[in-house]
Amino acid sequence: MIAIDFNGVAAFLLDDVPEWGRGISLDARIPSAYERSLTGKETRRQTGDTPRLALKWTSILASPAQVTNLRNSLQTLAQQPVLCPFWPGGFDAGAMPTATAQWYVLMDDSGPPAFAPGPVPFAGFDRFAYPLLVGILAEIPDPDLLTDSVAAVPFHFAENDNAYFLTPPVFNAPAGIAAASGVRPLFPFAHNWTTPPKSGAAEYDIEREQIGELRALSEVYYNQRNRRRVRQSLTLQNEDALNLLSFFSQMGGEQNSFWLPANLAECRLTEDVLPTDDSLAVDNGLELGNNTFIALNDGINRAPLIVTGVQPDKIVLSGPVGQVFGANDTQVESLVLARFDALKLTLNFVHSQLARCQVRFKELPWETGAVAGETIGETMGSLPTTAMLYVFTETTPAGATTWRFTNFERDLSDGANEYTSAAMQNDAITDAPNLERQSVNIKSRNFAGNPMALLLPFQLEFPLTVAIYEADLAENEPGNVTNLRCYFSGEVSEIALDGPIITATCESLSWMFDRTAARRLYQNNDNWNLFEPANGLAASDWQWNATVVSYDAPTATLVIGAIAANNQGLNGATVLAAHYFAAGYAQITTGAATQYRMVGDSTAIAGGEITVSLAQALSTVPNVGDAVKIFAGYDGQYETAIGKFANGPKFGGFPFIPVGNPFVLKITQPAYGPGKK
Repeated sequence: MIAIDFNGVAAFLLDDVPEWGRGISLDARIPSAYERSLTGKETRRQTGDTPRLALKWTSILASPAQVTNLRNSLQTLAQQPVLCPFWPGGFDAGAMPTATAQWYVLMDDSGPPAFAPGPVPFAGFDRFAYPLLVGILAEIPDPDLLTDSVAAVPFHFAENDNAYFLTPPVFNAPAGIAAASGVRPLFPFAHNWTTPPKSGAAEYDIEREQIGELRALSEVYYNQRNRRRVRQSLTLQNEDALNLLSFFSQMGGEQNSFWLPANLAECRLTEDVLPTDDSLAVDNGLELGNNTFIALNDGINRAPLIVTGVQPDKIVLSGPVGQVFGANDTQVESLVLARFDALKLTLNFVHSQLARCQVRFKELPWETGAVAGETIGETMGSLPTTAMLYVFTETTPAGATTWRFTNFERDLSDGANEYTSAAMQNDAITDAPNLERQSVNIKSRNFAGNPMALLLPFQLEFPLTVAIYEADLAENEPGNVTNLRCYFSGEVSEIALDGPIITATCESLSWMFDRTAARRLYQNNDNWNLFEPANGLAASDWQWNATVVSYDAPTATLVIGAIAANNQGLNGATVLAAHYFAAGYAQITTGAATQYRMVGDSTAIAGGEITVSLAQALSTVPNVGDAVKIFAGYDGQYETAIGKFANGPKFGGFPFIPVGNPFVLKITQPAYGPGKK
């Protein structure tokens, strides 16, 4: 392990070659989510579409220099990226790789390691090379010292980067037969019988609970079809290991279905099979029972078939077999529609051309044909890959500022808007018949440009709203999403910070339903905010343009100059007296950043300058000469509406309220003393 410069970034390269005698373990997983009904029906979605890889191996460091390099590197390693050669994918000089990557590392005894970007040149590289993975050490190595200068070091590396990833080789599995979701592929890898497979057992979901002291447990059973679990051990030679990785990726991990020969012999052929045969001569066709899918397997070729009828000596098929099978060399075995039964696939490499793997599968009995009341691909089965979208909006008097993010592994677009990939997620959205009870927590990294960070410290002068969507990735368009579905819309009401992690509590319409006052009060003050539609005034008519003269951060005091009215005809000659901008707001633009702040008070203009006291300090210190827009303030008084804005007819209060309530008679004590009953 050595320190190295990678693409202009300080990094560490795991250059310690594995001890192949101890093997290499490769884990691949694809994030997904699935739901399962009480009757066994499933819906499955990918939430990422590239495999995430992890490698485990042991290196023998046989020289003091290697041991010293490792020690020094581990003492220096902090948050720098760790670079790992994809050891099973190494290829010779002049050859082409089976697995491709954005970058490759050239490593052999001819010189120090070097990096080369993909794609690989037509003639290959001039040195032995590996596809390069970028990530972290998932566990800190704990070397075993074999002598004072020789160490056995276990490494555990995991990918941790969205920009650099590995693509398995292109692999096309043979086509199977039609299921409810169309023609599904045939699992192309044969079981290694040195390890017994597990197959044939069927299961149901039955809930059993002890209620009372009865001998029998209380059972709850839902109408469902039995499903089989299958486990097979594979021995993969040459490119088959990476082909299995490719097949796993194409299936989306647990998401998609395929036809799986289950290794269970149903019966034996009594005659050779010709390509045109639409039935099989067997020793006992009735043994097949209710199973309608079989495969012929002669050890080299496989043919998936649909059974339409059984007789004591014959199995009737839905169509011709299509190829020759010898009776003495062929097995008639069960065929099940299945999926991978784990999010993670583990390949154990003995060397780069030989790997072993134990795989678990689960049958999908509901998906072999149409199901009443369900639609494959919409309400059941494999659904489109989805991404969560987060849209934040701050609405100011000058307009709306919008931020769009996705927690998918790359940036996305809906055709009109772009969504930036960011570390963000939400927990369950709680809902009730009352809208004010809808709430959700959003968890995020405090990255640059995160709108939730405006509340820490408080920099937010106006409400911050958020909408959460789920969207489908467009087929064959990896950067586009369609079918946006809004699951939550509300306001960010509270923020908690734990180190760099922000947790926001968001509530839907809570400001409306939790208010304790009426929407319009019987009062002297104006019920309307300045510049809102009911007020009738345009903000642009009461805007002054200026530039920054100076800013004092401790007191949040801003001095502005070069002041000019935006509407000279309406207020250009207005004398800017003291307090003129009090209760107004200012917009300060520094570079690409625009900040809004309420104005606490302002001085009269003097020498072409005004001193403005801001309600909150600016998060970005402005530069001299930065543009400022400042808007007149309004205290809600009738006299101000008339005298300052000439807006008496639009005043939203009740300025002539009598001192007492004219509808209530005041009770007073009679002057002549107590009366009689």
